[in-house]
Amino acid sequence: MAAARDNFKPYIPVAGGADDGWSKEGQATATCYCGAVQLAFPTQGPGLIGTFTCHCVDCRKITASMFATNFIVADTHIKHLRGQETLKSFTQSKTIASGKAMTNCFCSTCG
Repeated sequence: MAAARDNFKPYIPVAGGADDGWSKEGQATATCYCGAVQLAFPTQGPGLIGTFTCHCVDCRKITASMFATNFIVADTHIKHLRGQETLKSFTQSKTIASGKAMTNCFCSTCG
């Protein structure tokens, strides 16, 4: 029989199936929820183009939240550490005010 959890203590579950992410001076990694995909990206220029918070309809829909915090990285500075074959993308331009396309990538295993 499993021990009962103390309901008076905060409970923060460990998320995801990967625990091998890291950050170091000028670079960090990110994994999808299941850990199949891992990317490394710059946290400083010239590879890091910019960061911003957005509350447009598209960002709210794609993140299912009231706003999104985003960062733009030059394609030449993204490193696929694993799972590049597992990445899928969704692109649309119908509702983007500029008329340009918005592309979001996701893991085909965990979404």
